[in-house]
Amino acid sequence: MTMSDKIINISNLFSSYSLVTRQAARDICELISQMPENSIILDMERIAYASRSFFDELNSYENTFILSGKNVELINVNHNIASLLQMVKEKVNTTHNVSFESMAKASTISL
Repeated sequence: MTMSDKIINISNLFSSYSLVTRQAARDICELISQMPENSIILDMERIAYASRSFFDELNSYENTFILSGKNVELINVNHNIASLLQMVKEKVNTTHNVSFESMAKASTISL
């Protein structure tokens, strides 16, 4: 963490200890896109629960952040939430590596 990092306390932003909706993720992403800082830290302190759909939506913005030159980092993530986030990221990577192609009357699916 450097002095130029912008820290967003997520529990204060939503006045909540849980993140369950895709809309909450979109709201965070919209806020990040409007910030002039390129290094954004999402402080998950006091967040006790986050849903898979929240992280799926948040993760879907990763390329947008990269293309706009923004580095987004999560800190103070509890173990259960960190495990869920890792599962979402792994699922996305697996899904993106699936391809389908037809080969002379035979179809193959590569995983």
